[in-house]
Amino acid sequence: MMGFKGQISARAALRGVLVAGLLVMLGANLPGHLSYDSVAQLYEGHFHVRETWGPALYALILGAFDRIIPGTALYVTASAALFYASLASLSDLRPRTSWLAVAVTAPIMLIPQVFIYQAIVWKDVAFANCAVAGLICVAHAARVWPNARRRWFFLAAAVVLLAVASQVRQNGIIAALFAALALGWIAGRGRWLRGAAWAVGGLLAVVIAGQVFTALSIPPHSPPDPGVKTGLRIVQNYDLIGAAALDPNYRLDEMAAAAPAETALLKARARFAYSGRRVDFIDRDKALTDALWRIPDKAANRQWVKLILKRPDLYLRVRWEDFRWVFAPPVADWCLPVYVGVDAPAEKMAPLKLDHRFVEADAQLNNYASWFMDTPVDWHWFYAGISLALAGLFLWRRQSADIAMAALQLAGAAFAASFFIISIACDYRYLYFTDLAAVAGLIYAAIDPPMPWRKRA
Repeated sequence: MMGFKGQISARAALRGVLVAGLLVMLGANLPGHLSYDSVAQLYEGHFHVRETWGPALYALILGAFDRIIPGTALYVTASAALFYASLASLSDLRPRTSWLAVAVTAPIMLIPQVFIYQAIVWKDVAFANCAVAGLICVAHAARVWPNARRRWFFLAAAVVLLAVASQVRQNGIIAALFAALALGWIAGRGRWLRGAAWAVGGLLAVVIAGQVFTALSIPPHSPPDPGVKTGLRIVQNYDLIGAAALDPNYRLDEMAAAAPAETALLKARARFAYSGRRVDFIDRDKALTDALWRIPDKAANRQWVKLILKRPDLYLRVRWEDFRWVFAPPVADWCLPVYVGVDAPAEKMAPLKLDHRFVEADAQLNNYASWFMDTPVDWHWFYAGISLALAGLFLWRRQSADIAMAALQLAGAAFAASFFIISIACDYRYLYFTDLAAVAGLIYAAIDPPMPWRKRA
């Protein structure tokens, strides 16, 4: 073993493990796994139309790869390569690479979040990969800060990646916010006004670039996008039905004044329709759904604000019930822990020349993922805890790239926390970024462990 170590460096071995992990993952999963959301966005990108609330930029990206090689195989390869290359580049951030990094990385290559999820064509995976890569680029910029040319190369790459991330997930701007804070700390070097200017400038660059990317992605003559307005109303409806279900005595005065019959129906049926698992269960009751959407937006908004301000205890009970299902689901199987195969309505599949797929290989992957269910490998709160601990270690050491890597960890935890306010379903994929941030942090920490007895620079 010592002879082998003498022939190959830990850094080379680490990168070899990552290359092998990428190739094995692609071999096991290509051309990728597509749910209805995936096919709908590929359809939009292929035909350059706008039919869903999905991010227009993600549809454009899928369409661009589809035009080169039809389908999603090329996209999956490029997306995964971005993630694996980002992990491989972590060794460049440290002056030495420990063999511990090889020991930590090898099993990580086999967890479902890496081995299967990297081949699922979901915006959540694209967001996570871009956000992780973007913050790692900030870390590289910190490492080479005195070299202006290299610094600006990495910062430009970070802006592009974080701009894409902010546009493919509604709350993806959280990653850009923490990247901007890290940039301000790194560039300010103790001068707070200078640091604030860099932070604000960095965040503005991401926001502007993201808006430009999305504007260029929307097909001409598309109808106005109601996504934000409709999304807010869905959250409001979910919270108000939850409040009526958890406290039958809660008065919906604002809505009752505007739509008495609809509000009475809501109160009567709320406890049967509400579940913290997902808002979709409400749609099973068509009469309730129709009644909800007949209630004027202004009345629903006033009632929702009143719930938050006048009954914060009830609002927090509802939000906790929703959040616990996405952050630590009592029954993991009910929250789509993994997706394999290809499935969508025929009218979307046929024009793309896609076939429904769930073959033996998909069944084996699904069975493989089930081995990890109900273990810490599939617990979001476990990864969030790892990230918080790592952030503390990196901020204690505070060497050149540590600030950005700490920001990555805090971004992953904050992203998970944001679902306390916006969660409407418990699908595992929603907090995928939280898991990947911790994975990147673990590998970075293992490359050159931050030990208490080692001198800080």
